[in-house]
Amino acid sequence: MGRHEIKEFRRIQLLEATIDTVARRGFTDLTLADVADAAKLSRGIVNFYFRSKEELLAETLRYLTSEYEKNWRDAVAHAGKDPVAKLRILVEGDFAPQTAGRKHVSVWYAFWGEARWRPEYLRICQEVAAQYRKETRALVEEIVARGNHRHVDADLVARGLNALIDGLWLDLLIEPKDIDRNLAKRCCYNFLASHFPAEFGAAAQVAGTTAA
Repeated sequence: MGRHEIKEFRRIQLLEATIDTVARRGFTDLTLADVADAAKLSRGIVNFYFRSKEELLAETLRYLTSEYEKNWRDAVAHAGKDPVAKLRILVEGDFAPQTAGRKHVSVWYAFWGEARWRPEYLRICQEVAAQYRKETRALVEEIVARGNHRHVDADLVARGLNALIDGLWLDLLIEPKDIDRNLAKRCCYNFLASHFPAEFGAAAQVAGTTAA
């Protein structure tokens, strides 16, 4: 690898190590030394890339949100033209192991919990939430138009789905013995089927029958 590639590799290595460390220890006790140890790099390298713990955490949140947004945008782009298929892809992606595993959900909630007091965190979280809600609303609007569901408020459905997903992530975090990712997906499909029974009724039945 060239110098630029090595630098980017090390940066991502430190960001991934920060995610691991936050998942294990939270924010309060986290130090740059902890991140260096988790990354198996020298402490001087961490200071070379990030001048402070706050800078490292903010960059970790930006990395987390950019990877999340890239994943769902790529998935939707390859899902064809059917808005139902695209919305299902979003739900499936939100409960994939790499997205809704205990580690990543723990880190998301750690940042969300801090966002109230840290304007930069709040701005980053608001931006990714707005982009996701914009996409889901556009897909719901298309489903409404195609199915002639004139009684359905697309904005309310999109907001409801987004809030449901956030709540189910919390359930996965605090009640792992009572809910798994497949049950979470089934909850989402049941919600969508309540508005679009023809489009999502079958998915609501199937989602809970496969292994988590």
